Amino acid sequence: MNRQVVITGIGLLTPNGVGGRTVWSNLLNRKSALRRITKFDTTAFPTAFGGEVTGFDPLDFMPARLARKLDPYTQYAIAACAMALKDAEVNLEKVNKQEFGVYVGNCFGGWTVTDRELRRLHTGGVRDVSPHQATAWFPAAPQGQVSILFGLRGHSKTIVCDRASGLASIGYAARTIAQGTCDVILAGGTETVMSPLPYSACLTEGIVNQDKDMSPETAYRPFDAGRRGLVPGEGAAFLVLEDRDHAIRRDARIYGEIRGFSLSSDACHPAPLPKEERGLSIAMRRALGDAEIRPSDVSFIMADGMATMDGDAQEATAIHKVFGEVASKVKVTAPKSMLGHLYGASGAVDAALAAMGLSYRTIPPTTNVDELDASCDLAVATHAVEGGELRFAQVNSRGSGGMNVSMVIGQDQR
Repeated sequence: MNRQVVITGIGLLTPNGVGGRTVWSNLLNRKSALRRITKFDTTAFPTAFGGEVTGFDPLDFMPARLARKLDPYTQYAIAACAMALKDAEVNLEKVNKQEFGVYVGNCFGGWTVTDRELRRLHTGGVRDVSPHQATAWFPAAPQGQVSILFGLRGHSKTIVCDRASGLASIGYAARTIAQGTCDVILAGGTETVMSPLPYSACLTEGIVNQDKDMSPETAYRPFDAGRRGLVPGEGAAFLVLEDRDHAIRRDARIYGEIRGFSLSSDACHPAPLPKEERGLSIAMRRALGDAEIRPSDVSFIMADGMATMDGDAQEATAIHKVFGEVASKVKVTAPKSMLGHLYGASGAVDAALAAMGLSYRTIPPTTNVDELDASCDLAVATHAVEGGELRFAQVNSRGSGGMNVSMVIGQDQR
């Protein structure tokens, strides 16, 4: 990377709250937002656990006329972007909008609207289908709507690489700024799986906890010996990324700096992981190399935390391959145990929490770890770790088909 890229604003919309401060406070207090799903009929489903966004009114962030045309996942993106801009104290009248881009990561697209419109198509016919269906469902809808609403005309992209989409979006946006193509980018991810078809797609992968005997609040158990799989969630997270000199000129607060970023691919079957760990350790090493730091410089790892037996074991193996003798000492955390796995938004949420952790000198906790899997041999933070110097955080995210993304975020040295 050439220019330094910093994080100056954070917008979070998750199952445990609307707004960064609310989300952060609830995580530090170990409050789970996982419940039985209420947004659609789950009678025929083998499980009904999820992290649903509640207390969200789209009219707080956009005109009613616009909100009616949008799928919830686009509404979530607009809301998170609006909160990030406010947090960064960006004056849109004073920035060059030609140098201001939008990068969005997403996995499924707008299936809340599509589920409804497909039922109308097959029960009433084509004339009953909403004219907004075409622009509500597709993965690039949030990018377009955010750009239009805020008048942002800089270099923009939509990134789709399954559950790793959100972190990849932030990484590619940082590269775009570093290369001088943009000065500022809103980057992150958005997702809603709380409708029948996308939730069914989650279940078919075989990585969702389907144990009905567990309570929803404790069903997501990363690195626990009794883990059974992840719990899906919905929401959005966006960061204001900015050229450091640009941020300093406008006296912006800086949460942290994007120091390193890398991707790798295992090129495996879309559902199961490869038989042995391969690509995540490669992405982690390359991200550290891009950041020009050593593993011993990392203060904590925001784990992907699939909470499947193989998924967590392979992530632990990757950490041991990369960190060597300090692997069992570096703090590892997966706060998604309280939020659910937000699929295309999950890596963006983790990046936001890592930046907040560095800024506030606090590592957020992982919950539901009653018995740490000794074979993983990791220092999982089961309670918030406060105080001490936190210099760098490494964030991991993986998607089906073997996509691995890793990012290093560091404290700003100002």
